[in-house]
Formats: sequence, structure tokens, C-alpha cells
Amino acid sequence: MQRTLGFWSCLGLGLFSTTTWADDPTTVLETIRIQADTSHQDVQQNSSGTKFSHDVLDIPFNRSFISQQVIEQQDVQRIDDALTLVSGVFHQSTLGGGFWDNYSIRGFSTDPNLGAAMIRNGLSVNRGISAPKDMVNIESLDFLKGPMAALYGRGETGGLLNINSKKPQWESESEIHLRATSQEQYRISLEHTAPINDTLAYRFAMAHEDNQSFRDHVSSERWFFSPQLTWKISDQTRLDFDSELTQQLGTFDRGISTVQKKFVMNPKTFTGEPRDGDMRVKDHFYQLRLSHEFNDAWKLNSALSYKDAQLTGFSTEPRRMQADGRTLERQRRYRNYQSEDLLAQAELLGKLDSSWARHEVVVSTELGQLDYRQYQQRRNHSAEHPNTIDIYQPRYGQYLPSLAPFTDTDERQRYFALNLQDQMFLNDQWSILVGTRFDRVEQNFENHLSQTQHKQTLNQASPRFGINFKASDQWSLYSNYGRSFAMNSGMDRNGENFAPEKGQSYEVGSKYQFNDRSLLSLALFKMQKQNVLTTDPMDGNFQTAAGEVSSQGIELDFNSQFTDRWSLNANYSYTDAKIEKDQDLAAGARLSNIPKHQASISSNYEFLQQGATRAGVGANISYVGERSGHNLDNGFDLPSYSLVNLNAYYAPSDRLRYQFNLNNLLDKTYYVSSYSDLWVQPGEPLNASISAQFKF
Repeated sequence: MQRTLGFWSCLGLGLFSTTTWADDPTTVLETIRIQADTSHQDVQQNSSGTKFSHDVLDIPFNRSFISQQVIEQQDVQRIDDALTLVSGVFHQSTLGGGFWDNYSIRGFSTDPNLGAAMIRNGLSVNRGISAPKDMVNIESLDFLKGPMAALYGRGETGGLLNINSKKPQWESESEIHLRATSQEQYRISLEHTAPINDTLAYRFAMAHEDNQSFRDHVSSERWFFSPQLTWKISDQTRLDFDSELTQQLGTFDRGISTVQKKFVMNPKTFTGEPRDGDMRVKDHFYQLRLSHEFNDAWKLNSALSYKDAQLTGFSTEPRRMQADGRTLERQRRYRNYQSEDLLAQAELLGKLDSSWARHEVVVSTELGQLDYRQYQQRRNHSAEHPNTIDIYQPRYGQYLPSLAPFTDTDERQRYFALNLQDQMFLNDQWSILVGTRFDRVEQNFENHLSQTQHKQTLNQASPRFGINFKASDQWSLYSNYGRSFAMNSGMDRNGENFAPEKGQSYEVGSKYQFNDRSLLSLALFKMQKQNVLTTDPMDGNFQTAAGEVSSQGIELDFNSQFTDRWSLNANYSYTDAKIEKDQDLAAGARLSNIPKHQASISSNYEFLQQGATRAGVGANISYVGERSGHNLDNGFDLPSYSLVNLNAYYAPSDRLRYQFNLNNLLDKTYYVSSYSDLWVQPGEPLNASISAQFKF
């Protein structure tokens, strides 16, 4: 109650404040342009795709961009909240209900043992355990599709997410953001940036969350800190220091279980054990970046990054449904996962002319080491160690069984990469991109329980090609091809480490730009990949590397800022992702959590523009089709669903903003993702949030 009163008191003080604010200068970002009083995506392509900024029609790849404006309007609190706004990007299991970010792009996801791979500000970042990213530090989200992601060697055949982070500024500004929801979720964030002198500037951000849940006995708490410093050494040289320190405590929640593949449980029912306490994730990230411009044509970027993370705690999880259809056998676990990664990278960017083309060249290298330790204890239900729960009348506080060691492994990956790329502009219409990435990885895997050790050294070249034809100032056609390579972490049920993933992707597409405010894009793709980690059909406690999988489909995106008042974003995707051949899995089986059909439309209308005062309303309607709920594709499907979300905002000045969001307006029961028919994550019912944003 005190938290609620405190929050509403702050809102009230802000509403009736008579403070006079100074005019807020317009800020120009790399990928969006502020005009009048609304922002829209610039026609200039973000440099994360090819390392050089270009008109979107000059790039032989596709991307989906989510601006800061859309993040605010849609009340995006986690990357997970933004996925329905992007074509071909789907929810995957987020480890116990939200202990890391995870999703698939065009039907394929990254290593399920480590969560989704990402890049940051166009540079690779460390691998390992990662807590969900906090939006207080994020300026925009850029989903790079297809072979474009191969430039970083960290992603997936389907694509990769680039996070554009906020940076120190040379104009002093502070911001406080307060948020509360109808489900007793409370959040406060603080940002402050200012110059120290003409060459030094800093930024500090922090956030704290105290969240309850619509699910019984489920809650979480989160702290986030991010000190940053920028030093302009000279007009040509800049040094940046970034850090992100995250700690998250929360209930490990596998969701609900089905009975004979039918959804009969109350979505609120918790099948774990409250006495297990909180799972804890610690994630510390540090990066030092140095950039130097030799002249207008050549630039050097380098970075040194370090990441230290840990996930630890107890959990009780569904194991098997008994024949009576109500007694659920459970398994108790203790996890202590630790990862540490050190990464050094450098890239040289240059522009030069030959007798037949204008060239944009990238030469980059990476050197790093990942250490990943997994220790786990388990105990299944048995006569000696009973551990069951009635899914209709749950009783908690039962005897907690003692545990026995189940996993005790150390994994070290030493990796080196060399990347070469040349985008050649033959004339005003034709351009060709040619590149390749050479990876060398030494993997050492030690199993302390079986006292065995496995080593492998892998060398792989991943070429990529793209061709672009700009038929007019408004219309372009493109095609691309690329291969990918990624290491798999962990071990199978025989104690062996996995072969690496290898894939290839084909894509053709077209983009049509109606004006500098509207863009329509169409992409057709086909991909194959080998050694994809999926749940082992012989033992759900383990994973197996599927022989070969494929994904093919269509993506259609439309983004427009029709007027200074009205914006519209719409997308549709068709994705057919399935097993092609495997020793254990049936050919033709659909990959789990991948809908064949997905669509979304968002619109925002600003009906009041009077001086600095603004007010507007918006809506988002999303559709997610039926999905296989298990990698065996054994008849267990997650039903399709449609969601309607509404938002409204009022800004009495350019320093003060209030927003109200109403999510799942029709109060639909739906299921976001699943790992199996016993681990299914239900979506949130009808809920509301209110927030206040103060700048000073």
C-alpha cells in the first residue's frame, strides 16, 4: 500500500506542478529524424547492417526497426514485449518465465543454453548468461534479417538484434520515469547526463522494479545501474566507457501443464514450490570503445569488453502427469551457472575508388575467450522422495527432497575471427556486396561427474553475397546469399559436446519508398541449418542436435508517418519451419513456437498539438497463429490468438508526459511459448499501466 500511495503522490505532484521548463532542443539520432514534433524512421539506413550509412534502397538486405517513439507508445518494458511489432520474430522459452531474453528470427533461434545472441551499437558483445535487457538504456531496436547478421558471427541464419544504446550528451538533462500497473508492478528509473568539460561527458542510469504477477506465488525484483563516460580526445578520436550492472531476483516459473495435451489448468496456478525462494541472476558488462577517423574516407573502431554473469537458486518443476490427470509429479533442482567472457575487437572501415566501382571496405577481427560452468543438482519424485501437486487444488509447503549432483561441467571456448567485406557501387543503379568471415574456435569441455574431457578445434569460412538494383529513386530489388556458423554449448545425454551449427540462407526482396515518410518492403527467404539444439525425445532433461532443419517464408512490412499527427506500422509474415532429416525426430515435424502466420498493425494519432502541449491515442492489434508446442510435433499445439492493446498520452509540456496503456483489451486467454506440454507460459490477462515521465 505504501508503494502505491507513494507512486500516485508523485504523479499528483507532477500533474499540478507549476514549474516552468526550458525549451527542449531537438535531438538528432542516427536512425530516426525528429521533425516538427513527431519522429519517424529516416530513409538513411542504420550503419549496423553494412557498417556504412546508406539510403535504405541501396542495401541488399532487410531489417525491422523499432524507434524510441514506438517503444514509449507501446509501453515496451522488455525486448520480449516488442516481438509482436516485428515481422518474422517469435517468442521462445525465456528460462523460467523471464530470466533471459530469447526469441527466434525467421524460424531459427540461437543457443537455447545461453539465450538470444545480440550486438550492441553495431559491435559484437560478450557471450554467456545474460539477464533481460533493461529499456532505460535502449534508444532503439534494430532487427537485422538474413545474412546481414553474418557480419558479426554472433547470430543466427535468420538474423540478429542490434541494440542502439543511449549515450552521454554535452547538454545537461535528467529524467525520472515512474510506472505502476493493475497487477501491482512498480518501476522507477532515473537518467542523468551532463558535460564535465568541453571534452568529457557522462551519463548515469538506474532502474528498480518490484513486480507481482497475475500468477499465484510469482514475483520478481530487479536492480539496474549503468555508468557511462565519453572522452573526446580530439576532433578525430573518441573514447567511450559503458557498463551495465543487473541483478534480478524472482520466482522460477515453468508456467502451466496440460492434461493429455489439453489446456485445462487455471492460467494463474503455480506448479512450483514457494519455499524454494528466489532464483538470482547477476549480469555485469563493461566495454571500452576507441574510435579514430584518419580522414573522411578511413576510420578505425576498436573495443575491449568483459562480461561476468551468474544464475543460481532452487526450483521445483513439472516432470510427469499421472494417469488421473490431476496429480503432477515434480522435480526439484538447484542451479549454479557461471559465465565469464573477454572479447577484443577492431575494425577498419574505408572508402576508395577503382576504375570500375566505388568501394566501401570492412576489415575486422575478433579475439576472445568464454568460460562457462554449469553445476546442477536434481531429484525426481519417488516413493522415498515424494514430490507431487494437485493441479486443481494445489497444496504448497510440502517436504523438500534432498538433491543429488546431475551436471558438473566446465566449458572453455577460445575464438578468433577475421572478417572481410567490400560493397561495390558500380553506378547509380547497381551495387554488389561480397564478404566472408573466417572463424577458428577451440572448445574444451570437461565433465567432472564422468571424469571425461572432450576437445575440438573448428575452422569455418562463412561467405555472403548481395546484389542490389535501384530501379528508380523510389524502388529497388535485391538478392542475397550467406552461410553461418555458431558453436553449441552444453552436452547431450551421453556426456558428449555438440557439433557446431552450420547454415545457409537465400533471400530475394523489394523495397518501395513512397516518400521520405513511407516504406514498403517485401522479402522471400529460404534457409537450411544443421545441428540445431532441440529437446531430446528420449530424455527431456537433455538436448539433441537435430540433423537438418529448414525455414522458408515471406515477410511484408509497411511503415509510414503519413502526417505530423498520424503514423502507421504494419507487418505480416509466413514462416514454414520444420525438420528435414534426423535420426530421432520425424521429417516434416514443425519447429516449436513458430507460427506459420503472424501479423501486426499499430497506429498512433496525435489529436492535440498546441504549442508544447501534445496529446494522442494509439492502438496495436496483433495476431499469432497456431504453433507446435513440442519439437516432436506430436499433436500438442499452442492455439492461435489475437491481442488488442490501446494507449493514450498527454504531455502538457516538452518536459512532462503521462501515459496510460490498456493491454489485452478483450481479456483473451493465450499462451506465449512452451518448452513441452508440461512447461507452457500463459500470457497476461487484461491489465492496465500508468506512467509519468519528468525531464529537468
